[in-house]
Amino acid sequence: MRSPLMSAAVAVAAVIALSPLSPAMAAAPSDPGPGDITCNGGFLNVQFNPGVTFSKNTVRLTASGEMGICSSREHPKITGGTVRVEASLTAACPGPFGPGYARVTIDWNDGSRTAIDQSTFRGDAQSFSLEGGSIATGTFAGGTARANGRTTSNPIELGAGCVLGGVTGYAATIDQFSVGDI
Repeated sequence: MRSPLMSAAVAVAAVIALSPLSPAMAAAPSDPGPGDITCNGGFLNVQFNPGVTFSKNTVRLTASGEMGICSSREHPKITGGTVRVEASLTAACPGPFGPGYARVTIDWNDGSRTAIDQSTFRGDAQSFSLEGGSIATGTFAGGTARANGRTTSNPIELGAGCVLGGVTGYAATIDQFSVGDI
C-alpha cells in the first residue's frame, strides 16, 4: 500500500508528464539576417532559490549553459558561447514559472560579450522561453533576443520535488536562441 506522500508524488508526476505543451514555447525565429545570430542545440541548467512548491512564491532563478552551434553572416567567427540568465519571478509547481524580467549575459567564443536587460522569462515543467529585452552593451547592441527550449529533467523527479520540499533545479535544451535585429 502506498503512503499518501508517495501517492501525491505519483499524481503530480502524472500531471506534469501528461500536460500539453505550454504556451511558453515561442515561435521559432527565421534564418539569421545580416545583424543577427542564431544558435541551436544548446543547454541550460536552471536553479531556483528557494525551491518551487505548490504555493506561489517569489523565487530567484539562475541558469547557465552553452549556446550550442551558432551562425551569423556579420560575425562568422562566432560559432558558440556560454549564457547566464538571472531573474526574480513568481513560480509554483508544476508551473507557471514567471513571467518575470531577466538579465541575460552571453560570452561568445570570439571573446566578445552581449548583455540583454529586461528580457521576459516564462516557463513550466515542460518548456521555457525568453522574449525581447534590450541589448544594452556588446556585440549586437541595440537588438533584442528570443529563445525557447524544452525541459529534459525526469518529470517524475520534478513531481516528487514539488511534493518533497520544492524543485530546486532542472535541465533544459536550448532549441533556438536568436540575438540581434530579429
